[in-house]
Amino acid sequence: MNKKFFGFICLIICAMTIQAQDISLNDIIEKKYAAKSVAVSNMMKDGSSYVAISEDGLSLLRYELKSGQLLDTIVNVEKTREHQMKHIEGFCFNEQENQILLWNNAKPVYRRSFYADYYVYNRRHNILEPLSENGAQRDVCFSPDGRMVAFARDNNLFIKKLDFKTEVAVTKDGAINQIINGTSDWLYEEEFSTTRMYEWTADSKYLIYVRFNESHVKEYALTEYYCSMPEKSDYQYYPGEYRFKYPRAGQDNSRVSLHAYQVQYRQNTQLTLPLDKEDYIPYLKATKQANQMAIMTLNRNQNEFKLFYINPKSNINKLVLSESNEAYIDPTYLPEIEFTSKDFTYISEKDGYRHLYLYKTNGMLIKQITSGSNELLRYYGRDTINNLFYYQAVDELPYHRAVFVSDAKGKQTRLSDKEKGVYSARFNPGMKVFIENYSSATQANRQCLKQAKGKTIRMMEDNAELQAKLTDMKLPQKEFFECQAADGQKLYGWMLRPQNFDENKTYPLVMIQYSGPNSQEVLDEYSFDWEYFLSRQGYVVVAVDGRGTGSRGEAFRKQTYMKLGEMESADQAAVARQLGALPYIDENRMAIWGWSFGGYISLISLMQDEAVFKAAISIAPVCDWRYYNTAYTERFMRRPQENPDGYDAFSAFSRIDKFSGNLLLIHGLSDDNVHPNQSMEIIDALVRQGIQFDMQLYPNRNHSILGTTYREHLYRKCFEFLENKLR
Repeated sequence: MNKKFFGFICLIICAMTIQAQDISLNDIIEKKYAAKSVAVSNMMKDGSSYVAISEDGLSLLRYELKSGQLLDTIVNVEKTREHQMKHIEGFCFNEQENQILLWNNAKPVYRRSFYADYYVYNRRHNILEPLSENGAQRDVCFSPDGRMVAFARDNNLFIKKLDFKTEVAVTKDGAINQIINGTSDWLYEEEFSTTRMYEWTADSKYLIYVRFNESHVKEYALTEYYCSMPEKSDYQYYPGEYRFKYPRAGQDNSRVSLHAYQVQYRQNTQLTLPLDKEDYIPYLKATKQANQMAIMTLNRNQNEFKLFYINPKSNINKLVLSESNEAYIDPTYLPEIEFTSKDFTYISEKDGYRHLYLYKTNGMLIKQITSGSNELLRYYGRDTINNLFYYQAVDELPYHRAVFVSDAKGKQTRLSDKEKGVYSARFNPGMKVFIENYSSATQANRQCLKQAKGKTIRMMEDNAELQAKLTDMKLPQKEFFECQAADGQKLYGWMLRPQNFDENKTYPLVMIQYSGPNSQEVLDEYSFDWEYFLSRQGYVVVAVDGRGTGSRGEAFRKQTYMKLGEMESADQAAVARQLGALPYIDENRMAIWGWSFGGYISLISLMQDEAVFKAAISIAPVCDWRYYNTAYTERFMRRPQENPDGYDAFSAFSRIDKFSGNLLLIHGLSDDNVHPNQSMEIIDALVRQGIQFDMQLYPNRNHSILGTTYREHLYRKCFEFLENKLR
């Protein structure tokens, strides 16, 4: 046993607490103990004010940043000329801040995309007009000159010329499940976190967009039920069906091509790029040059990145930057490339840790801006006048975060206060001030306004009332500790012990994990989720980030490459054994809980060579990586044709003969991400093995199984399962 681990646990058991008020599941689901924050929807270019939606949803209000005082009302949508709106759900200014896009009635498509009713508000004339009379719109964007708005509808692109109030179709060949113009297909939205696949050139003369041909991609069908939902009343007696294109690992993706629309002459041109038919075009970004667009590409295995400039007028492209990796290139940070007229920033982990680099516009390296083992996590932007770069990075330990600034020579300065925890920032357009959010496991969120050099201007929200309530409740606190992976590497975790903990008693253990590549469950930040409910009910709750998780450099993150599931499940089992050796944890009453990737790890944790967990809760699990999408799976596993042994080794189907323990399997039947047919197949496999298990299905619910009633039911089901199996 790890003596350091045991010694640390012995030190923390003396932190006794007294009886606290009950915590109900509804408290968790309804976020009774959620921290408040000041809504700062949009910081203005003047550098001194911000705009937010009023509480009644009828107005945009402008406040002074330094004092928080109300300055004026930008618009009241009940008092506008021409048209009015019933409420505002979102808004966006043009670059000149003289016109505003407002929208309401948003209806989700997938995880990030939505259709809504958009309006254009002219501040000078107090005129509000619908963006289009021809149906709801999505992925709406002002042109840089502020005189046009591009948007998508029914897989086609359109431009609204505000000066003339004319709507022009950029494309006309869009067709459901066949051709998509200017917006992402399901795969790009989910795995590249992008929905708008078009950009304006800096001079507003061209619209550059990606066209998806998904006609050859296989479809998946989700069954839709009535379930007391008025909008689905047609399905009361005969269920309906929603069909969409979903490429599974090793199968065909959409074929993508790049196009340019010349606004004045209304001409479309296909642009030439040296692409393989399997390549991705995940991101476009305008540069500061009038006839130039930056195009980012990845090969199918996502281990080769290329940055091109392309001139839409001449149709000439130029390779500016390329990078390859033995495993994969994480696309998460590619959109953070930031262009000036002389140079651009780029985030890479080529020195072993994720850091910021500065390049000339021709692709020549100028300088590595950040360095060291405290890798960059978020890039906030650049003060181009003083040539300063602002970012969030690991603060010594992987579960701590702080805000930093670096000058052009690479000198890094910590801007956050001395208290440890998680700091994040949001800067105003001129990078002169920023709103900093701070929290820790014992401190609810504090939100304050700071100068760019780190000096506090004012406290915006300290959540003092919530903090006092939490203090009065005398809750046990999360205690951070070190432990060992299955191969002896150092891991980090937190433990939450039961209310009125007694070291002379033994308690059941629940391990909560996600475990996916570059993820983290162990963070020293404020969170009041169902682990506190479990703790109140007499469980020891633990989270540990195993091998492959984030904030510890490339080597630690990528050691699971080509063998997802092996190390992650082994590490959870190894830590459970270490915990089970403690005198106050009953090694015969240990369970593991997870959702999505975490659901997969929970499931296969009951299929190990040696049984460790008595029970597992597996929510929306992957069961075999052949069933999951191309971009995610192949990034970490390559295609099944290239890595059949890796796919087989930790497939739940190939390990089912090792099954031991009690399983609760949960899935939403409208899950467009991890499809319910995965659970259907594992159900069949379990039944054929004669294995009894518990199951809960939720009709018309997606991967997140949202809705207060459904969430309460889900967590109640999980709790009752734990009570039945571990008590």
